[in-house]
Formats: sequence, structure tokens, C-alpha cells
Amino acid sequence: MLLRGQSAIVFLFMPGAKALPEHKYCPQCGELLQRHLVAGEERNHWFCTGCGQLDYDYPMVVVTCFVANDDKLLWVQRGIEPQRESWAIPGGFMERGETLAEAAARELHEESGVLLPADQLQLYMTGTITFINQVYIAFRARVDTDYCLAGPESLDCGFFSKAECPWGEVAYPQVNDSIEQAYADLESGRFDVWQAEMTEGRYDFWSVSQGDK
Repeated sequence: MLLRGQSAIVFLFMPGAKALPEHKYCPQCGELLQRHLVAGEERNHWFCTGCGQLDYDYPMVVVTCFVANDDKLLWVQRGIEPQRESWAIPGGFMERGETLAEAAARELHEESGVLLPADQLQLYMTGTITFINQVYIAFRARVDTDYCLAGPESLDCGFFSKAECPWGEVAYPQVNDSIEQAYADLESGRFDVWQAEMTEGRYDFWSVSQGDK
């Protein structure tokens, strides 16, 4: 947990987080891909030797939502791989045509049955996960009831206090400190906006705003 007045958290990733393999074949025609320097850019991109398609391999956007009821946060038990049967904060991939908040609200409803308008979600955490090519955006919200209902991709769901949280069964323990920070913010009633940079073997996490109630 990051105490107010400190600038950053730095810790090593736990086992299980692995870099994504590089592409080998074109998703359009199946021919071999090669690295190709695009004019005006400093970074090589994948180029298909068959159809000539450029594959820029841009990062995917992952959205989550920390939903609080009293001193508890909403968790879902994953019903699909990866990490099936483990617990996580509701979230998933942003889809074409969605805003960030709309994507987070959709994933929240699909996984937990909790329906919240996108404009009720507040920005909470942002991050880059370079070794798996993802951008991470988290929102937060409060609800007045502990109602939830596991969706098709979830086995179970529930609101847990920090003491009740299934820490030994968390899907991605590499970011447990950010979850502990969410519980700390919930207890204090003050919420900063947090930023994270995750590389293979390292996680830096710091506040970029003053806390708001």
C-alpha cells in the first residue's frame, strides 16, 4: 500500500506473468511475417510477405471497475481461462465503438449483473503493461446494495471486505498492491487517481492527483 506523501511503489512481479510471443504469420492470409520499418516511424512493424498487409500490433485496452458497497469491493470468480476459478475485479477488453467508461460498465454488467450508467463511473487508475501489450484503465463507483449475479463468464461474484478477500485465489497477484490501495482509499474516503507502469519483473505505482471524496 502507498501511504500519502510517498511518491511510488516499486515491487517485483510474482511468477506467472509472461511476455506475449511475437507474431509469426499474417492474420489475413497466413503467410510469414517479417519486421519492416515504416517510413516516418522509428519502430519496426510486422509486414506480410504474402499480401503486403502491415500489422502494427497496437496495444489492447483493458478496462476494470472497482465497485464499493460500504467497506467492501465487488469481486468475480472467473469462469473462463486464463485463471479460471480465481478471483478478480470485474473487467475485460474494450470493444470497437465504445468509450472507456461504456466498456467498463458493459464488462461490469456482463460479469456481475451490476448495472451502472457509464457516466456514474469515475476514473481511478491508468497503466501500461508493456510485456503483454496492454493499456489498463480502471474506474470506481459506489452502490447502495450488495446485489450481484454471476454472468456467463463468471462462476460466482460477491462483495468482500479486505479481511474477507480471497487473497490466496486472486487471478493476478502481481497487482495486489493496487487492490490494497483501493481498500485503503475506501477506508479513508479519499480517492487519488493512480498511474502504473508494468514491465516484465517490475511494477511502479504512484498517485497523480490529490484525493477527492
